[in-house]
Amino acid sequence: MSNPQTNHRTLRAWLRRLSGRDTLLLLAAIPILLIFAVAPQTFELSWAGFGMLGRGGLFFVLFFLGFDLLAFKKSDRIKWDKVKKAAAVIIVSSASVYFVAVGLGGTLTNAIYSLGKMLGASGDVSNSFLMATDYVADAIYIIAITTALYTFRTVKRIVTPIVFALGMLIFYLLDAFFPYGSIGPLQFWANFIVAGVTMLAALFRLPIYGFANHLTIVGLHGVFALIVYWPSVGVQSILIYSLVMIIIAAKLQAPIFRKVIYTIVGVVGTICLNVTRIFAISVYGYVYATSGQQLNAFHNAIGEVIFPIWIVAFLMIILSIEDRLALSAQKHLEKTQRIDTVTKREHLAPKRHGGKITRKRLGSIS
Repeated sequence: MSNPQTNHRTLRAWLRRLSGRDTLLLLAAIPILLIFAVAPQTFELSWAGFGMLGRGGLFFVLFFLGFDLLAFKKSDRIKWDKVKKAAAVIIVSSASVYFVAVGLGGTLTNAIYSLGKMLGASGDVSNSFLMATDYVADAIYIIAITTALYTFRTVKRIVTPIVFALGMLIFYLLDAFFPYGSIGPLQFWANFIVAGVTMLAALFRLPIYGFANHLTIVGLHGVFALIVYWPSVGVQSILIYSLVMIIIAAKLQAPIFRKVIYTIVGVVGTICLNVTRIFAISVYGYVYATSGQQLNAFHNAIGEVIFPIWIVAFLMIILSIEDRLALSAQKHLEKTQRIDTVTKREHLAPKRHGGKITRKRLGSIS
């Protein structure tokens, strides 16, 4: 049998070897992993609505935190003292208790629902207010644990996950208090996406028709008449991911011109990807779907697959480009330095004049 005291010492030694960035990411993940353990079914979707929970976006918060932490030096260590240890224990414990309680769906969850209804949220058809509280709690937790381990000024170095969480918070609140198509500017984007899907359908000569926020699919197994609202076509994803991509591009060690190019490609790519996603759902409805429930299930599934792949691919592509450009610049600099060194040696080399070896005078010292 293993000795508990030995195991404790081994654990402490392992924790001391962790870099500061790994420690922060690990502590930030603990409450999310706990709520995932007690309520894994609520992570099947990244956006909630119509009676369904969707906490998958909380993993994206951790993903963007990990991305920002790559800028931290791996050799950095947390300088633990009694104050930091006490603060970390209190903050992690408080967040863990909150998320576990919400995940179990007991008294705290009912209190949040009641608060939302009291404030005017549409709690009968949406869980958006509950999801909004998840993201505000996670954002506060990340800010608090970062401040405890480092300083408050360090928070600006991990702004990407906080912006993502606050973006989800804002759109969940909008969905909670202004459901369906009641927000004109956001609904305009939904109508724009429907128009894009209609154009693609006409290009491929498919019986899929759209006008304003109405989309009709004349499928092989039935006709589906859909009313499209902005949350269902991922308008919030377009805006949030576009903002995240702008922040990522701005944080790159690259000239402003390349940052602008990356931003444009990221935003336009996100918009086009979402139009393609809705078109793919429509094609599925035309070819395979036999019921509205089946079409809705495919809609939920493809939405959870496409955007994560796109954001990871975008990050990998721009990081690869920047790495290659940096390597090319380094090789060019080394080549220039070698040429300068050879030129200098030739300049200082002994020269023969009439059988005598002389050196070119470089100047005099007064």
